[in-house]
Amino acid sequence: MAIAQVTPLHQADGAKDYFDLCLRAAQEFLQTIVVVDDRATYGEPDEIAGSLTAPTSGSSRDDEEVDEDPEYDLGSGSTLDVAALTDASADLGLTCAVLRPRTAEQHDGTLDRRLTKAAQRADVLVLDWQLNDEPGGEAALRLLSDVARDDQQQSARLRLVCIYTSEPDLVRVYEAVLSQLGGSVSSCSGSTSNGMWLHCGCMRVVILSKAGGIGTNPDVTVSEEDLPERLLKEFTHLTAGLVSNVAVAALAAVRQDAHRLLTRFGKSLDPAFLSHRFYEGGAESEELLVRLVADEIKSVLDGADVRRWIASSAVRLWGLEHLPENASLSVGRGRRELDKDTLLQIIEGDEHYGQLKVPNRAQSGDSFDLAKVSKNSITGLLVKTPESAVELDYEFARLTCIARNDTLPFPGDRSPVLTEGTILRGRIGTERVYLLCAMPLCDTVRIKTPRAFPFVPLKSVSHSDRYSLVALSPEGERLHLAFSPKNHYDIVRHTFAGDSTETVRSRREKTPYGERFVFFDVSGKPWIWVAELRFQHAHRKLHELGAASTRVGLDESHVLRMASDK
Repeated sequence: MAIAQVTPLHQADGAKDYFDLCLRAAQEFLQTIVVVDDRATYGEPDEIAGSLTAPTSGSSRDDEEVDEDPEYDLGSGSTLDVAALTDASADLGLTCAVLRPRTAEQHDGTLDRRLTKAAQRADVLVLDWQLNDEPGGEAALRLLSDVARDDQQQSARLRLVCIYTSEPDLVRVYEAVLSQLGGSVSSCSGSTSNGMWLHCGCMRVVILSKAGGIGTNPDVTVSEEDLPERLLKEFTHLTAGLVSNVAVAALAAVRQDAHRLLTRFGKSLDPAFLSHRFYEGGAESEELLVRLVADEIKSVLDGADVRRWIASSAVRLWGLEHLPENASLSVGRGRRELDKDTLLQIIEGDEHYGQLKVPNRAQSGDSFDLAKVSKNSITGLLVKTPESAVELDYEFARLTCIARNDTLPFPGDRSPVLTEGTILRGRIGTERVYLLCAMPLCDTVRIKTPRAFPFVPLKSVSHSDRYSLVALSPEGERLHLAFSPKNHYDIVRHTFAGDSTETVRSRREKTPYGERFVFFDVSGKPWIWVAELRFQHAHRKLHELGAASTRVGLDESHVLRMASDK
């Protein structure tokens, strides 16, 4: 008798509510916790953990001698049970490392350096408030500042920081953290809240009390056994969102399948790649290999079915959590009202394609075609503050057409190169102009002598005008750019020279607008890098330009011409 194969449920299936859905996605992503506590012990208060303890299964220190290093100052705070913490972390599939600093390490900079490097790989950072002989949380605040500063110097880093302390006065701790982070705090709970937290861009700071401390508030008092689960829930507040769920689940899928990727792109292929590189050149070969890896990652995401995180069932959970009970539309002098059930029907459907007749609660028996009333966007119906709808639509539009648009998106000494789809800003006379690079990708490499690059002028227009691209200016202002393929004869050319890599590369320069990436043509004129279009988007725009430039002009009867325009 054949045994039926049972298909395992996807993590997105069976979520009880919206937060549970987001928590499942976060658990797929979350991997590492780094803890700093000068009173870390392994089961017994007088047993001191080593400087770095990683989780293991079935490990024991019953037969080990107690470390009585005088450089450790046990102080009077509650200890941290490393065994309970690492075991509970392992049960959730998390890796937890514990740093127990010596007093000397706090004063000679060793702890700051070590923690900053470890934090670059950690998703969650847990800091004890009182570390050795530094009172008032001085060491914890310094470490927090170091990590926050390092995160800002790198690209935006999603991170949870937990102050885990036996200090009874949590309000004082909260206010000290708030003062230390200063203007970087975008939102916070307030010191009187049952749960104390602060948001600083991509970083969330939460303050929790050790179970062995004096604190008695059950909302913020957590044992070592329960700490990993609580940290997972707190981290979920950073990633809770349908779009975010897809992003974190995608990264988790790549992590999980990393070894298969490495096998597919094994070192045995090095000679074949180098042979290809010999014939085709370095820059093109490098770009080819990057695209191949990207395509393979896409196949990993397809296999992990990350789309499940935004399927109808997930969308419904989002709607139950976020949709207003009622929404209204003003149409001329009339008014249309929708209840929450109707809004759920609108967002759940997979095949509306903008065509749906919905009931109008403002008038019994009346219904209307939503697409005719809201021709461009229904975002305003789905948010509690309709004024934010324009900004949200803008950001999503920018995401779909722009590959890179950050002011400083490249690490180290790397910088953008001039290629198909690059948007530049400069001046012709006193007029500020935006240009879209129209050079085919294959002609932007192997530049041995100065080469004239073709550019399509882009017109900066208002939101109410017709536009086809959106981006942020070098100053962070919203741009609406009009691309007109009919005006192919307006193409301009500027000549650039290649560098040692035979590409046209920008460099970091100080400008009146701050430090920016700048290209210089052969005449020395500066052109500020603005953005890069996504490849398919750039290719389509330039295809439209090519089609317009090759159209055939005919002398034909006026009647025939007008008949074709009906």
